[in-house]
Amino acid sequence: MNFYDELIIELKELVLKNDFETALLKINQELAMPYVPSDIEEQLMKFKVEVFEKISNNANANNNLNAEYILQLLKSNDREQQAFGINFLNKINLRDKLDEVSEILLLERIDNSIKTLILFTLKEQEINKIFDVLYSGVQKKWNPSEIDFENNFKFITKIDEVISKSIENENPGIAHDAKMLNINFYLNNLDNFNTLFLNEKAAAFIIFAIEMLEERKEMSFIKQWFDFDEEKALELLKEIKSHEQ
Repeated sequence: MNFYDELIIELKELVLKNDFETALLKINQELAMPYVPSDIEEQLMKFKVEVFEKISNNANANNNLNAEYILQLLKSNDREQQAFGINFLNKINLRDKLDEVSEILLLERIDNSIKTLILFTLKEQEINKIFDVLYSGVQKKWNPSEIDFENNFKFITKIDEVISKSIENENPGIAHDAKMLNINFYLNNLDNFNTLFLNEKAAAFIIFAIEMLEERKEMSFIKQWFDFDEEKALELLKEIKSHEQ
């Protein structure tokens, strides 16, 4: 029996035991290897789909949303399970789970983006309470009811519109990546986000998206579509890159 045979047997046992976190960690670890035989890669992807189907079934156990299970997903060491759990969070009553939510907001292993979305959900549920949040390694105090998510998202949408009206016709892939950088930057940087320099930020996201494809363009390349301060855009590009590392 070779390594892959043993891995498949182990994964089957983990799924049977509902140990989805360990199963996903092992699947993702193997998929990240430089070389995986195509037949094994196919089996691993099938296991991954099966795991998420089982997670979804557990979250919706007996057609009633399992609040404890959703919070368990958010506490997981596996980022995919955390991301899966956040999709269900707005469907449970967080007023009954504020102690657990407070605990999650202080966990170092939880990404800023997940914590931003938790704060957003708390605001949607009109919870007016100050929470201690470990964010970018620093403990902060935030009352979600006081965070201006509505105007922040309007600003993000305006940046997306500038991206759409500029490079999207020429290269939809770069436009898509630039928009993903836009929303991800916000979700991971709620603590220092501002609604300033719209065009400069749009230019920075586009150039960064181009660089991610290992291509090179000067800031002036973007000016065929819209005007902006190149010096400020370069400054913002450095800031965005520093937060992506």
